[in-house]
Amino acid sequence: MATLKELFDELRVSSGITSREGVRSMEDPFILKLFHLLVSYGVRAGASDLHIEPTVSYGRIRYRIDGLLHELLQVPAEIRDPLLRAIKTKANLATDVVGRSKPQDGRINFETEGKSLDLRLSSFPTLHGDVLAIRILHRSAPLLKLEQIGFPPDIMQQFNQIIHRPNGFVLVTGPAGSGKTTTLYATLEKLRSPHVKVVTLEDPVEYQLEGIDQAQLNPQLGFTFATGLRAILRQDANIILVGEIRDKETVDIAIRAALTGHIVFSTLHTRHACGAVTRLVDMGVEPHLIAASLSGVLAMRLVRVICRHCRISDPQAQKTIERMMKDNGGAALTLTGLTLPPTPTFSRGKGCPECHTTGYRGRSGLFEFFLPKDELREAMLDRAAATQLYRMAVQGGMRTMLRDGIEKVAQGLTTVEEVLRVLGESEDA
Repeated sequence: MATLKELFDELRVSSGITSREGVRSMEDPFILKLFHLLVSYGVRAGASDLHIEPTVSYGRIRYRIDGLLHELLQVPAEIRDPLLRAIKTKANLATDVVGRSKPQDGRINFETEGKSLDLRLSSFPTLHGDVLAIRILHRSAPLLKLEQIGFPPDIMQQFNQIIHRPNGFVLVTGPAGSGKTTTLYATLEKLRSPHVKVVTLEDPVEYQLEGIDQAQLNPQLGFTFATGLRAILRQDANIILVGEIRDKETVDIAIRAALTGHIVFSTLHTRHACGAVTRLVDMGVEPHLIAASLSGVLAMRLVRVICRHCRISDPQAQKTIERMMKDNGGAALTLTGLTLPPTPTFSRGKGCPECHTTGYRGRSGLFEFFLPKDELREAMLDRAAATQLYRMAVQGGMRTMLRDGIEKVAQGLTTVEEVLRVLGESEDA
């Protein structure tokens, strides 16, 4: 694939844009073609986001690919400014002085190469102009199945059992961009049936699922997670997805729903699975309600996968892992139960045009699943700290994200450096 710089230069020449006088306004056909090029290139590169960022003298074009930003182009200011105005106009955002002085959100329906896209725009005013962050959502892309996300077999079996229960509260935790929404959509895809009613509350709805009642929040009109969840309880639903637990009112209603015959899925931002318990306590939820309703907590991160086009052997990886296993710190705890295969496949990517010289192409999940057993529920009732719950869960057999990551390294899926970049040196509580 040609580089974005090469495609940009080719477009300038073919459009006759060779001087500063070449672009006179945002209606110039070149500007619209450039916008189409930027989005199309992002789709081909597998980017989740496109960033257009003004500096003193040019516009920086960056793409988030496999979780990391890559600067692939710089456009002159005389092209940057009409480009920003044209994109904001297409998204029905204000471009006057008032509009340029406040954050705005918008969306654009976009078609390219037979793909139907939903572009979600966020405009943010800076000293040198509006920064545009554009999320690229593929409406027509097939959803991943749970089996394709990277679950280790034991966690897949445990999670599959929990989600098929008739009631309970199931949380997926992790930072923004860690795959929580993708995992929950895959879960709903697995559970949906003509015989059950599934209702979701989302902010925003990222993918439309056939046969599921999906609602998008509108806080300006009073339609919040809490008000929507109350209404869902009158909808005779079997399965409820709440996009995020943000306040005590929402979690109280969610727990009540889980205790009265619904299975409720939602997300939290916590470092590891056990941290969800203390987070709920901090929000004001009584421990006995958490212990009674919580079916399980899935924590996850996304690591980049080694590029298959430039994969080479990495003999140093095993030595690094062996040093980690001998460590007396947090790594020793979080690697409890780790056994390397007799013939591990340690690899790394050399870097090639296919992976933008990064050595990685695509991503896979790292997981840990907190399954509250009797002794853990008792500790929850005693308001045990996250550290104590974490140690008890690991000693009871919970596979940690670090252990899952190192096992994937031994399978040749990713690298030690990538696992440690995502998780840090230790995932101890």
